[in-house]
Amino acid sequence: MTLTGNKGLPIVLIIDDPAPLNNIYWWHAAEAQGTENPVLTSGEAVVRDIPVDFLRRFVDVIDRRGIKGKFSVLPYPAGLGAITDGWPGCDQSALTAWLDLVRQRVTPLMDITPEILTHAKTLDLDSMTLLSQNEREWSRHQTAVTMTPYISYALEILNAADLEATGVTSPWDFGIDVEDEYRLAIRDAMREVNGRTKTWYFLHTQNKGTTFGSRVVHNDGDSWQVSLCSQVGDQLWTTMDSRETGVDFVNAAADAYLSEDGSSGRLAELYNAGTPIIWCTHWQSLFSNGRMTGLRALDEISRRIDTLWGTTATWMKCSELAAIIASNDTGEQIS
Repeated sequence: MTLTGNKGLPIVLIIDDPAPLNNIYWWHAAEAQGTENPVLTSGEAVVRDIPVDFLRRFVDVIDRRGIKGKFSVLPYPAGLGAITDGWPGCDQSALTAWLDLVRQRVTPLMDITPEILTHAKTLDLDSMTLLSQNEREWSRHQTAVTMTPYISYALEILNAADLEATGVTSPWDFGIDVEDEYRLAIRDAMREVNGRTKTWYFLHTQNKGTTFGSRVVHNDGDSWQVSLCSQVGDQLWTTMDSRETGVDFVNAAADAYLSEDGSSGRLAELYNAGTPIIWCTHWQSLFSNGRMTGLRALDEISRRIDTLWGTTATWMKCSELAAIIASNDTGEQIS
């Protein structure tokens, strides 16, 4: 599929797991390790909170480099409470500042999606209590009937925060075992809550090869749905485990994506094949347990992209790329 057109090769950056003030990875590690004091493989304690200042630094980078894509906002992070209300111990002024920054400085460059509701334990919508199963496990035995209200509630919270979503992000691989039902639930929720009949979702990754992995999964007149597939693995994840912060370390992290001369790295592999670049990383990978080395690497990678491909690659939002994919659809419909 040729998608370059007059704008150059599309490139989007998917940021998974952002939540106001919380490091969602702390909750995942705490559950996995069965402790309130989770540690990284390095033995270092996982930092529980991510301050508003980190979001400020992030928006400075994406604004300076013109980075576009998708930014998740967890509507009910870790089951603590809705972002519109806060939760016990929440710094309300910091919560307000975080949401204001996303509205004012992130949304001009990036689509907003829920990463369903909690990205942790499943919220029972009848009792508003948490189930023992996390959202990934819960999704495995659901249908469109049960998933639609769950997704709808996530969208409603974002709307109440003035952060309307254009698509949906799966926490982990939510919905992969019942993807036909999941796709229908997304379409129904988006239509009912946001009035959208053209939408997309992020669930799949394909980090080897250069065959384009994204596809139209529904196309019916003025209604379409696109499954966006990330084809660049999160090499910045390892920055959480390393206490190195020097220039050489940051450059080495950047090299895994794109070398200084453009001859190597996963981004170069896709670019040279003419494959639109969909690249996923995580909020905690950029935060790097407080050292922010991942964010510095992102800045450097983006500098190299601009230097090497400034006139031949174009940053765009996920919704923009999804629309291009849909417009190039051959008519084959999956569901």
